[in-house]
Amino acid sequence: MSAFKASLYASVVACLLMAGARPSQAQEPPPAPPEEVPAPAPDAVPPEAAPAQAPVPAVEDPSRTPGGALAFFMASRDYRTLRDLKSVMTPALKAAYDHDSTPFNGKQGIRLAAFDFREPRVNPGARGLIVPVKSLWEDQGEAVELRTESASLERQESGLWRVGRLEKGASESLRYKEPVPGVTALRMILRVWQRRDLEGARSFMSDAFLKRYAGREEGIAAVFSGDPSLKRAAFRILELAPRGSTTAVARVRLVETAPGRPSGLEGTPKTIELVKRGARWLLNDWK
Repeated sequence: MSAFKASLYASVVACLLMAGARPSQAQEPPPAPPEEVPAPAPDAVPPEAAPAQAPVPAVEDPSRTPGGALAFFMASRDYRTLRDLKSVMTPALKAAYDHDSTPFNGKQGIRLAAFDFREPRVNPGARGLIVPVKSLWEDQGEAVELRTESASLERQESGLWRVGRLEKGASESLRYKEPVPGVTALRMILRVWQRRDLEGARSFMSDAFLKRYAGREEGIAAVFSGDPSLKRAAFRILELAPRGSTTAVARVRLVETAPGRPSGLEGTPKTIELVKRGARWLLNDWK
């Protein structure tokens, strides 16, 4: 074989070998990642899959009845609830309030604590009526005035009731004015009762009082915490009588009411014994 043919033959063989190797050397493309299925949008959730929403009950307008309007008016007689108060006033009464708010909200820290009236009966066609109301006013928790008032109510064209006039009648002073030993401590004890301040009350308890309730914390809690569904409106001191030089016995009335509703103003009678230890008067008994 000539040299030329031998060279040509070698070139052809090399080409064939290279052509046969290419398929085995070629790299396969990487597998495609699995296709992600997007989560359904919130709006795409079928209505039947969504949790059921409880219907919100409509709030009934208290001024649909004269008793409801008057109770709402009395419960709102405070500068902090002025908008509510004016919402059940006639324009004429709003003008009177803007001229002088003292008859409505009290003065010098004296605020309305509780009220009471008899639920009025009204004829279907009546356009107005007058309801006598008793109100209890307090200063730092102590009952200081029992007031009698007359509230005139007017039915509007809408059928709702509004308070059109408020007249003050008789007034009785209730503040205890005797400067007897122990009265300041008694007021402080009754104020922590009114605030439901159980921890604050402990600093006013004698060793004998604490010993009497040892192991019965619920007894002390019942006195100073009480029923949370009732409002502690005020306390009234009727008498504080000394028993020697280190003991005094007080007769008081504690007024608790249903929030926002007419309630009795007499209060629950209690007897409180104070004992003097050093310069301090302490709570020794509560019954």
